[in-house]
Amino acid sequence: MLYNKRVLIIDGSDSTRTILFKELSSTLPDLDIIACGSAKEAITACRRFQFEIITTGLALPDMDAFAMLDEIRKQIKNRNTPVFVVSGDTHTHIVDPENDDANMVTAYFDKAEGHHALVKFISDYLSKESTLNAKVLYVDHDDSSSAVTTSILNKNHFKYLHVKQGQSAIRELEKDFRAHQRCSYDVLITDMHLTQEMTGFELIQKIRNELDFDFQMLPILLITQGPGDNENTDFTAMFGAGTNDFISRPVTEEDLIERIMNLLNVKRQSEALAPE
Repeated sequence: MLYNKRVLIIDGSDSTRTILFKELSSTLPDLDIIACGSAKEAITACRRFQFEIITTGLALPDMDAFAMLDEIRKQIKNRNTPVFVVSGDTHTHIVDPENDDANMVTAYFDKAEGHHALVKFISDYLSKESTLNAKVLYVDHDDSSSAVTTSILNKNHFKYLHVKQGQSAIRELEKDFRAHQRCSYDVLITDMHLTQEMTGFELIQKIRNELDFDFQMLPILLITQGPGDNENTDFTAMFGAGTNDFISRPVTEEDLIERIMNLLNVKRQSEALAPE
């Protein structure tokens, strides 16, 4: 598996970091854990690595925690990583309508519940949302490009269905929704051009407008051709159609897996925070 699961622990307390590191290492020995005592260290780590989960305390020695998270969210590697703030004042943050930090924080974890509860939460989250359980719908009519992408999906043990036309993808999503009463696909990957019957843009628009699957219910990755020397990528059209993210050909394994994992985190956050 190319993608290594990593957790980032940020806390100004040496003892807290040590306890969390030891307990997580004991519970999940194969997990890569990085523990930082300052915002500067954490921002540097986020520029270098993609994390499965980030936890942070609010008391940091060199920067306001929310200013740090703002910097972390600017890094494409961790733009969608779940961030859990460990705080003794969770109630105020959750109910305060004037709080502008909602786009940076996935949820607040009550510090009073203790280290064991936090470690159990992280362990349960990672085990339940294993990459091996990810389900991808892939739409591409070109045999050569499909061969490259499906080989990457196979190598990294993703469950996927490959269809060649946009209308086939729509029928599959409708059938899936009827069977599960929700969208059970975690990510949709589509080529931009497809066929004259339906382009990638038109497919995405139908998913967003006719099926009413929003950005969190079904994150979408659009595969585009790289622009020529005198061309610019039309970001407005891409994101206006309802794309979560895009990737240009030629597609590399590392880049594709990183984009998929980012979008999986979008889906995971939505499901984790949805009411029972």
